[in-house]
Amino acid sequence: MFAVGVSPAVSSDGTPKLLPPHPGLDNGEGGHWGKQQEKDWVDNRWNQMDVGPMVSSILRVPNGTIAKGLSIRVGANGEAAVCYDTHSPNLRAGWLGKFISFSPARYGLIERPNIVGDFQFTGPSSNAWSGPVQYSGLYRHGKRVVLHYRVDDASVFELPWAETRDGLTVFTRVLEVGPLREPTTLNTVERSGASAKIIDEAGLRIAVAERDGSLVALAMVPEKASATLTAEAGRLGIALPSSPAPQRVKLCVWRGPREHLARFAAVVRASASPENVELLTRGGVSLWPELPARRGQVALTSDAYVIDTLPVPYENPWKALMFLSGIDFFENGDAAVSTLHGDVWVVSGIDEKLQNVRWKRFATGLFQPLGLKIVRGRVHVLGRDQITALEDRNGDGEADWYENFCNQIRTSEEGHDYVTSLEADPAGNFYYVDPRGLHRISTDSRRHETIASGWRNPNGMSVGPDGMITVAPQEGEWTPGSALCEVKPGGHYGFGGPRVTPERPLGYDPPLCWIPRHIDNSSGSQVWVTSDRWGPLAGQLLNLSFGRCSMMLVLREVVDGQAQGGVVPLKGRFISGAMRGAFRRQDGQLYVAGTRGWVSSALRDGCLQRVRYTGAKVHLPIALRACSNGLRITFTQPLDRRTAEDTGSYGIEQWNYRYGKEYGSKEYSVVFPDQVGHDPVDVRCARVLPDGNSVFLEIPNLRPVMQMAIQYNIHAADGKTMRGEILNTINRLGEASQQ
Repeated sequence: MFAVGVSPAVSSDGTPKLLPPHPGLDNGEGGHWGKQQEKDWVDNRWNQMDVGPMVSSILRVPNGTIAKGLSIRVGANGEAAVCYDTHSPNLRAGWLGKFISFSPARYGLIERPNIVGDFQFTGPSSNAWSGPVQYSGLYRHGKRVVLHYRVDDASVFELPWAETRDGLTVFTRVLEVGPLREPTTLNTVERSGASAKIIDEAGLRIAVAERDGSLVALAMVPEKASATLTAEAGRLGIALPSSPAPQRVKLCVWRGPREHLARFAAVVRASASPENVELLTRGGVSLWPELPARRGQVALTSDAYVIDTLPVPYENPWKALMFLSGIDFFENGDAAVSTLHGDVWVVSGIDEKLQNVRWKRFATGLFQPLGLKIVRGRVHVLGRDQITALEDRNGDGEADWYENFCNQIRTSEEGHDYVTSLEADPAGNFYYVDPRGLHRISTDSRRHETIASGWRNPNGMSVGPDGMITVAPQEGEWTPGSALCEVKPGGHYGFGGPRVTPERPLGYDPPLCWIPRHIDNSSGSQVWVTSDRWGPLAGQLLNLSFGRCSMMLVLREVVDGQAQGGVVPLKGRFISGAMRGAFRRQDGQLYVAGTRGWVSSALRDGCLQRVRYTGAKVHLPIALRACSNGLRITFTQPLDRRTAEDTGSYGIEQWNYRYGKEYGSKEYSVVFPDQVGHDPVDVRCARVLPDGNSVFLEIPNLRPVMQMAIQYNIHAADGKTMRGEILNTINRLGEASQQ
């Protein structure tokens, strides 16, 4: 009836005597919002930020929603804007007035931004060109943006802009099209219900789409270009002939009343000939001067692992928000960090004392980047739309070329469907994770495949030196609690409902371990300790906590092919939610980038902090084995036999979660499955093993359990008190310990 090793105490009235569960995040029963409320995440600062010349986002335009939108400011004074769909790609809309506005809800990260201005025209929602189109990326030249894509085999550079003369603003598109083997067409304007025709206005040919007393007009500069105007069924465009030589044309688009058509024609005639767009792809004027050097804080404690704080420029000339979301290092030791609101910064001056740390804004306008990786010297940034490879072409410390490395990412319009945690394996393949699963992109970016699925709003993952992959989901529907999963191809880890097979009787593949909410309510990434200068934790796996601003050591074993283990909370707290970590080759230390979010104990918007090994002795559990007759725990230091063999030095309790569609789960007794509470676990005896660093806790007839908490309070042989907790999961039991 009872799980042996558990104390099945029952009171005189038959009520089970259980230990109380941990409180929910609202200090009640299993709540998930905590004391923070929606109003705590209302923040309008993104609308005060200089976001740069362009912004990538989901965007709603009059003829539909663009999942992979690229909004660009145009005009000498930023008086207008256009939006491209980079999936197609094609120009979708143009408007006058302000740029775009961000929702203040949840720091602007949960709802799409909105256009602020007066719509002037819309382009086709798809198939603007008559041939297949592939988006290559964009070049930034000062405040101007050049798009590059291919139509069939022809290279196309496109420069959008706006010209204002005599109170009239005209949108322009300079197209530089490479040799064309076949004729092609481009539809520029789509106006439903309008009559389209080509007219002559004082000797200038103009295509117009007229409706309800107003018209949208299209003309070319030079008028005698090789292209010809087209107008049919509410669509205006151009036709380009086949040509062995490049063709260059400038399109002018305007909306207004028919009586102002002559003014439009005058602006077109006064407009300069199309410039050589290719010259604008070599880098332009710098927009963001390097910030003055700042001093960081070096920890003075004598602990084995201490947290130093690099200065983050929360106050800066562009009011750029510093919610840090990714980090990696160049060969020279400088760091590249991404921010959740679209920037990439380069951090230099990192040394032992952190007295002259410098920040330089490197790129802007990316789509909620939640991962960054430097491969072969190039910064690769993971956005919700694509992986962008950034390149500084003129050496001014700012990215001029935003290459579309891979845009096969499926961009969801759902607010919570973040695309997170860019990683790479030893072969050079990229990985990322989202609510649809874990995805791999080949080194040449051509192949995109989904490896496994079933994680709710995953915010972190890792790829180990040997190719082992982990993913951490977030508590919620079909996710009883935070967890750490070791991924196997074809695996399903629960989110979306059960998928029962003979090999998957639970309906989901069990995680390496569950993590109770009082330890981690929202995980970040995992980080492998690849440095040989990080003490006895070298080669181990760490798990970062976004919600608790903390870090854990992961203890892992494999029994009959099934991974399992637990986490050991490590001392110290970050000042923001720990998101991503990377080891720096120059000093062998761990650097953690953090950000603020909902249900988090973060103190600042973001953080960049160093976890440094001081050389002092480490007193931590380093390994855990679950045997059929008990638990073997190995520590980094030899044990004091007197305290380690005292069963009173240990307190163990266990519980299960309930897998279901409800948000999270209460903590249920293993002995009394319908009762909320923890079961106490008796330790029959404890003995130090011959290696001197390990202790075996005999627990007869131990059984698998979703969650166990092992508290210990013992001494090391050097007299140091070792007090802490291991939170572990037992999926399978190994052979009985014979020692």
